[in-house]
Amino acid sequence: MADKENHKNFTWKEAFSKWLGLFLVVIASLAVFFVVNNAAEIISTIGSYIGILRPVVYGCVIAYILNPLMKLFQNSIMHFLERKGREVSQKKKGFVVGISITLSLVLGIIIIIVLCWMILPQLVSSVYSLVENLPSKVNYYYNVLNENIRNNKFLADTMQDVALNATKYIDEMLTTKLLPWLQSDLLPSVNVMAVEFANGVMSVLNVLYNLFIGIIVAIYILASKDTFAAQAKKVVYGILKKEHADSVIKYVRISHGMFSGFIVGKIVDSTIVGILCFLAMTVMGLPYALLISVIIGVTNIIPVFGPYLGLIPSAFLILIVSPMQALYFVILIAILQQVDGNIIGPAILGESTGLTAFWVLFSILLFGGLWGIVGMIIGVPLFAVIYRIIADFINWKLSGRDLSTVTDRYLNLKCISIEDDKVSYVEYTDAELHQKEEEKRRKRAALKEKYMNLKWVKCKKKQP
Repeated sequence: MADKENHKNFTWKEAFSKWLGLFLVVIASLAVFFVVNNAAEIISTIGSYIGILRPVVYGCVIAYILNPLMKLFQNSIMHFLERKGREVSQKKKGFVVGISITLSLVLGIIIIIVLCWMILPQLVSSVYSLVENLPSKVNYYYNVLNENIRNNKFLADTMQDVALNATKYIDEMLTTKLLPWLQSDLLPSVNVMAVEFANGVMSVLNVLYNLFIGIIVAIYILASKDTFAAQAKKVVYGILKKEHADSVIKYVRISHGMFSGFIVGKIVDSTIVGILCFLAMTVMGLPYALLISVIIGVTNIIPVFGPYLGLIPSAFLILIVSPMQALYFVILIAILQQVDGNIIGPAILGESTGLTAFWVLFSILLFGGLWGIVGMIIGVPLFAVIYRIIADFINWKLSGRDLSTVTDRYLNLKCISIEDDKVSYVEYTDAELHQKEEEKRRKRAALKEKYMNLKWVKCKKKQP
């Protein structure tokens, strides 16, 4: 009787678990359908919340950038006090932290002001020179082109046809599109442009306001960063098991090391590249040396594509002044990038990410496509963290099976043999590798010969 009762209870528990699992699957499916069907609204809602917290995001970014400077000032002051034999109390430590934050902010603001002081006059001068020299340059190139056309009959006939077609196209545009637009759409367009201009001004003011609030948030974050770190560890150890919490803390430290090392190293590297570019351009007598050097230095922060993003507008500015000087500038940047890639970059960055060139390019394309310029800057360290987590997981699984975690061990691997708890790595012999290459070569040759004298391919129609 008792056995029957237990059997009934057991059957009821199994049925309950089964129906509960089905219910949860249905709920999860409905939730996924709701998220997919309302993705735009959900993303918009999340974006609005992120927009509200934008000053906090700015503050976190500013605090993270200023943290190395603050630590430098703090360690220097503490070392100075210790050398003087003065006892540093908790109150004095707080005072030292306040001084370090103030010095970091002042230095950061000074750097921004100096950069603006260097760039803005050069930018105004460059635009003025461009506007002043452009008509004469256009006239010069027009005369050169006109002279070549006069001396070449084929070119003259071709340009005459082009001019006739262009005239017809312009007349058609004037009569069918421009005049109706002036008559009916000009006033609404002016109103729209005025609204867009006002929105642009408000956006700039909003960004400045968020930056100002972000600086205040950054001060609080820097002043209480040790407390925040301790509270975060407390939460992690309170929610997760000890082993999992240790892993989370470990990878947070790894992420911080990769991000700070890469970003700070890139800033130092780009500063050196900008200074070398300025010195070289000054010695060579190239125009706009200061402006272009700042452009090259700033864009060099972006890995791989950054130098080319700075090269194109800079070369165009010099091209307006002198085509030969633009050529010299392109050669200079090519040499400078070789020096940076082979000497300066490895000396400063080293193997801070542990990624190969392929994965660096992959991460830039992936995160640059997702998040634009910001993604191109942070994509490499972010992907390096993901790569490290996956690599550690794979190595952990291999170690659990008593297999090697060294990548070179798998280069010419044929199979793994396990006999009597002994692992043997069976590799292809040189003869087998040579035979495989010969087979590939023979297949390529046979395929090439098959299609060399091909006249056509006849396809038989399938019978229904």
